[in-house]
Amino acid sequence: MKKILTLLLGTTIMLAGCGNNAETGVTEETYTAVEIETLKNMELHIENIMTAKTYADKDVYVIPMMSGKVEKIFVSVGDRVQKDDILFVMDKNDIDKQVNQAYAAYESAKAGYDVSAAQIESAKKSFERIEKLYEEGAIAETQYDQAKLAASDEALEAAKRGVEQARVAYENAASVSENAEVKAPISGVISDISIVEGEFATSAQPPMTIVDSDSITVELGIPGNMVNKIVKGIPVNVEISSANYSEKSTVDSISTSTDIMTNLYTVNILLENNGFIKPGMFAKVNFETDKIENTLAVKTEAVVEKDEKSYVYVVNGDVAMEKEVVTGLDTGTYIEIKEGLTIGDKVIVKGQDYINNGSKIKVVRGE
Repeated sequence: MKKILTLLLGTTIMLAGCGNNAETGVTEETYTAVEIETLKNMELHIENIMTAKTYADKDVYVIPMMSGKVEKIFVSVGDRVQKDDILFVMDKNDIDKQVNQAYAAYESAKAGYDVSAAQIESAKKSFERIEKLYEEGAIAETQYDQAKLAASDEALEAAKRGVEQARVAYENAASVSENAEVKAPISGVISDISIVEGEFATSAQPPMTIVDSDSITVELGIPGNMVNKIVKGIPVNVEISSANYSEKSTVDSISTSTDIMTNLYTVNILLENNGFIKPGMFAKVNFETDKIENTLAVKTEAVVEKDEKSYVYVVNGDVAMEKEVVTGLDTGTYIEIKEGLTIGDKVIVKGQDYINNGSKIKVVRGE
């Protein structure tokens, strides 16, 4: 039908009206076939379709409380675990060695404190004698100052802090010994294991990672010219074809600064996992911006640009009338008309490229 209509619009229709045919005596008049649409109020918006990536809502690193050799691993990548399930066990002998070292350091610090306390106590008694001699003028001031410094409690306070630090280190080591079994901090799926049995595990490289995929975060980047058009809570439609997922959701958060690598603002959307969505899948996100309600609009192709001005043609009987208009938001399908038309005008939306102001027309399709 579209192809047929296009041919009609580009073809003049010969009807009786003017001119003489020498052989038949029939007069002829030329018309242009057009399609029209009655102008009415409508809602306009820009439809934005963007690609995004899925991430697990929670991504937790499992780190042992103290470095040591891994004795036994009980899980594999892809296993689902519950909170407090045992993931792996540290070598108790290695931990005991570290506990013993921490205890020895603690005992050494206490012994050092006792020695310092005895020395300071002796220095204080000596200072009492030197102070009397100094007052009598029997010794020099430098000797007096040295004796006073030796009797100060500052060294004892430093030794006391050393004992406290050693005590805390020992207690931490002892608590680790009681927690040689490393347990899952959350329920989820084991997404990564970077250790093997017999290997030394440290906090520098987390031995395991657990992801909670019950909730999925869809993350997309938007340019600066759009960031102020999106607010938390606006509806969006998310499609993930590889997971057979298509549901409505809302914007959960919008970053206030751009990503240093992409120069885009990050928008996050939370989804309830249907059981098939995996972190790393690509999603299509559809949302609306620039929404305008109850505004006059015509199809974008109805507007003709001439001499840097915008015009549309409206039906006036069997004649096309050219009207200058002021346009606004263009959605790609419809364009806002701010000035120049009124509700009920019959606007020519096809055939306008073949007519001028005052052209004879025939409406072949439209309201």
